[in-house]
Amino acid sequence: MLWLFSQMFVLCVVSFGVGVLLTWLSVRGRLRPEPLKPRLALPAPRIAAEDVVVRQQSVAPPVVPADKQKSLPVKGNSKTMVYHTPQSPYYNRMKGDMAFASEAEALGAGYRMWTTKARVKA
Repeated sequence: MLWLFSQMFVLCVVSFGVGVLLTWLSVRGRLRPEPLKPRLALPAPRIAAEDVVVRQQSVAPPVVPADKQKSLPVKGNSKTMVYHTPQSPYYNRMKGDMAFASEAEALGAGYRMWTTKARVKA
């Protein structure tokens, strides 16, 4: 009985040794650390000589808050930067914290025109 136990023990030790050897041979090339690569979300901007544009500062027309000037026809929302004209279906529903005399003033202030889902192209 002791002879059988010793044979099984030796068989297990040899099997374990072969497993360790095969594992070491398969991963020995991967044990060397690779140099770290920089992880950037975006590449650094490249400024070319022809890309540099000098912009003239234009004087924007004064923007009047909506509560002071109710007679102005264009309403603007400063959170969404969208302006609504009287043709907008949302014109009467929106509060509008900014008001403009014309669409050109709203565009000059950085606002964009209102759209409906039907007008948005996907």
